[in-house]
Amino acid sequence: MSGKKIRLMQITHDLAIGGLQQVVVNLCRAIDRELFDVSVLCLRDLGCFAPEVEAMGIPVRFIEQREGTDYLSFLKVARVLRENRIEVIHTHNTQPFVDGTIGALMAGVKTIVHTDHARDFPDKLRYMVAEWAMSQFAYKVVGVSDHTSRNLMRYEKISPKKIQTIMNGIDGNRFNITIDRDRKRKELGIRETGPVIGLGVRLAEQKGITYLLQAMPVVAASFPDVSLVIAGVGELEEALKKEASDLGVEANVFFVGPRLDMPELLKLFDLYVLPSLWEGLPMVLLEAMAAGCPIVATDVGGNSMAVTSGHNGSLIEARDPAALAAEICRLLSDAHLRDQYAQAGRAVFDSRFSAEIMTRQYEKLYLRG
Repeated sequence: MSGKKIRLMQITHDLAIGGLQQVVVNLCRAIDRELFDVSVLCLRDLGCFAPEVEAMGIPVRFIEQREGTDYLSFLKVARVLRENRIEVIHTHNTQPFVDGTIGALMAGVKTIVHTDHARDFPDKLRYMVAEWAMSQFAYKVVGVSDHTSRNLMRYEKISPKKIQTIMNGIDGNRFNITIDRDRKRKELGIRETGPVIGLGVRLAEQKGITYLLQAMPVVAASFPDVSLVIAGVGELEEALKKEASDLGVEANVFFVGPRLDMPELLKLFDLYVLPSLWEGLPMVLLEAMAAGCPIVATDVGGNSMAVTSGHNGSLIEARDPAALAAEICRLLSDAHLRDQYAQAGRAVFDSRFSAEIMTRQYEKLYLRG
């Protein structure tokens, strides 16, 4: 049986904390191991999820890079692909797409599948030109939302015949847990009582956290004991901490760093708030839905593919702290509506966003079905 398996390699920057990496991990977890002999190749670093993937019995390989930009990285990729007799590669975002595709062509790999996990278009011209060129050799280029797929056609001029939308999926079983809320509050060092709102993202401009902080004075005026938990790291961390202090809400805002216990945090949150400026289809919204955590998010990118405003969450305009504050206060004042959002969110997740649903669609591409 093992000789008949299709040798598939996932190629990514790393297996660090992030939505892209979660897709790779979930594909590894849900893929049909009777059909596919799967491995992972990291081009920049291994990352904290590498041990989890290896514990599944899936090899994780890492290519050492030169200092600065390694323009010959594709040669190393080609060697790995040849040595492992890989038949299908699945690349994730720009560098893996370029190095993976050139390496695959050199190594005689039969099928190239690529996923774009969304960014702010138009991107740098050299990246878009490179991706257009690589798309000529790819079997399919996947967008994680209809919005992402449209951007790939509009800005990179990738043929519509090449494009397919496959929405992200996650393992919902990880979120079927109960927690000791009081103990979790103490562990995080947040307020012992009062509502808890939060999010777990990179602390980067894309996520619009500044607008959430700007909303907090209004929220704290109505709910003085509210805790805002911000999980993650990023280049804006110090600036955001200073902003919380300048706004006079530092006593209500808690930066807890990168977390591997997001399922537990989501069970603690009364509300998940995602004030992004642009998105594809963010994994964090799917995680919140799976955990039964009510959502307030901005109406950008593919967010509306997951959240139907008024049904399983609330969508508001981006860059509008007043609207964000008003919606947070409205939901914190209405436990019944939060429960409705939570129940509807889990139902939508089960029907559309499981890792199994996502993986079956990718398997068809790997098989050229």
